[in-house]
Amino acid sequence: MPVLGRGQPNLDLSSQPLKRLFRAWICAVFAGAMLLASSGAWLCSEPAFAGSTLTRCAGNSGEGDDVILSDTAPPVTPGCTSVALPVDKTQVLATVPAPKARLGAPEPETITLTGARDAETFRLREVSVAPVSLTAAPPYLVPGSDLRAVASARTFGPLGRVAMASDGDQITLECEPGSDPAGLAFATARVPPIPGMTLRVVHSADNVFRLIAADPAASAREPLPLAKLKPADGPTEAHLPLPTALPADTPLDLKLLCPAAGGHLQLSEIVLEAKTAAPTARATWIAKAGLWQDDSARVFARAQRWELTRLYIAIPMDEHGPTQPQALAGFLAEANSRGIEVWALLSEGETEGSATARAQALADYNLAVPAPAQIKGAAVEYPADRRWNYAPDPGLLARHFLDRISGLKAALGMPIEAIVPAWFPTDATFAERYAATLDGLTVLTDRTDPDMIRKAVTRFLAWGTRRGKPVQVALETGPASALERASFARAESGELWLIPVGGERVLVLLKEAAGDLPGTGFEQQESAELPAESRSFGGHRAELRQSLEPLGRTLGAWPSFTGFAYHDLFDQTK
Repeated sequence: MPVLGRGQPNLDLSSQPLKRLFRAWICAVFAGAMLLASSGAWLCSEPAFAGSTLTRCAGNSGEGDDVILSDTAPPVTPGCTSVALPVDKTQVLATVPAPKARLGAPEPETITLTGARDAETFRLREVSVAPVSLTAAPPYLVPGSDLRAVASARTFGPLGRVAMASDGDQITLECEPGSDPAGLAFATARVPPIPGMTLRVVHSADNVFRLIAADPAASAREPLPLAKLKPADGPTEAHLPLPTALPADTPLDLKLLCPAAGGHLQLSEIVLEAKTAAPTARATWIAKAGLWQDDSARVFARAQRWELTRLYIAIPMDEHGPTQPQALAGFLAEANSRGIEVWALLSEGETEGSATARAQALADYNLAVPAPAQIKGAAVEYPADRRWNYAPDPGLLARHFLDRISGLKAALGMPIEAIVPAWFPTDATFAERYAATLDGLTVLTDRTDPDMIRKAVTRFLAWGTRRGKPVQVALETGPASALERASFARAESGELWLIPVGGERVLVLLKEAAGDLPGTGFEQQESAELPAESRSFGGHRAELRQSLEPLGRTLGAWPSFTGFAYHDLFDQTK
């Protein structure tokens, strides 16, 4: 069903392009009749028409630029640039900064928007472009998954030397004799930094096919032989250890080479496998202090039902420390007797000074109480009101977050972790800052499909494995609403426009298709609804319990994976 309310095509003379065409046709008729001067001049002049002004102002809060749409031209303000739009403000559903693009990035051919829509607005949750605007590292191969689920396969070599057929489950490769390299190539991907991995291959073949790995950035370097698939009359399973020389984290091209004499290969499975252990650690949040203060029996009953081993709790504080230190000490001692760690839940939204003061007060509290009543650590949560908002520059927000919490570790005197959404960056710059600032990460996802969860958290698990830091995966169990996803392709006119404003670009989403805007247009191609159950396990606790064991085994291949956390578990009644 349409996401953005597109109706059937019709002749709408209220649109500016059709107005101009209509006016040009009338003028031509009048000119032909030599009546233009007396009767048609008023019609052929360009009248003023309703429009709006799009303004972008450089942000000064660390949260990015501001975009404003107004009925009239705003006053000239330093740091702000405006562009006139030939559409009324009431026809605009959304205006946001475009995703940050690297210098020299290709122009987008398609743009996909995900968000929530009502009659007058479309609140964006995600924006993705193709080709990718930011330099994105190739994906990791996922332990437990077929390589083809991450790295699509294609043929290579001289024309006519090799042919491939696929029915979705099985690939058939037919190779003609020849000396030039040819065969099957998987899209560039990275091998995870997990020791002792093997490839499980199910195949049949009438000749020997070799599997090699090549570094696309070092064309002069010899490919690394990985394995040989031996002749087999029927489907045969082989477990092939990956060589220790295979570089982890490095983008690699994996290729199956045709024999010089030609041959036939049927490939049913090619799965990366690793030793795995499913951690049993479980955690949840208690963001409302009144719950643990006034109804600790309910907290511990829920903790037992869900086998919780850690609680993150909000601790009310004043200038002297926890406002109810005796109640806190009693709750912590009770939790400790039940084998449950209790960590303080901190908010990044506080000013830097107040957050540091709270951290020092928590450290002072720990010094004043016996070990069973001590806080075991602190977790700083990325603010909930910004957690799933569209982020045109995720790196800017991550830097701002790290800047604000950088002094907390020294003040706390206890382990500190961060709870961040899965869209946070993990490139080399941020990886080092995370390691220097934090003792671990909890990654919050808003997906329920196991494959989507794995894809969302893999790069964080790679970070933790490389640096010896624990990573916890948080699953959403609270209320969620359905979202809408719409894709747009470049066109002369459309509902979505990419408009340059002061050296940067802004996305403008319209209620209906329009032309002649000062930028690049995109026409809506398709749309789909993302139901609430695809984003949260809220109301689907049975499905959550069923997902934990298989998902835990898969993620347990990563040495950094320490267990699951449930977000908003105490907001539900079951």
